[in-house]
Amino acid sequence: MVISVKVGELRNRLSAYLKRVRRGAEVVVTDRDTPIGRLIPYDQKNDEKWDLIHPPKGYEKLSSLSFPEANGDISAVEELLRERRKR
Repeated sequence: MVISVKVGELRNRLSAYLKRVRRGAEVVVTDRDTPIGRLIPYDQKNDEKWDLIHPPKGYEKLSSLSFPEANGDISAVEELLRERRKR
């Protein structure tokens, strides 16, 4: 069963629409009568197909990256302008 709902209605009654999705319904979200999204029941068998759980390979935490030391003689804006002039 496919249900169509406007963004405002979905915002106001999200819990009710999620309950319908849990029961197997598909909800098409519209904005000014144009479909913009779809809520479908979660299928655990296909979660890897959509890569919903695992981060992509080669992903690094920001804390593990190294950055160059800032030049204390000039401001960040001056450094940015200097870098842009090099291009």
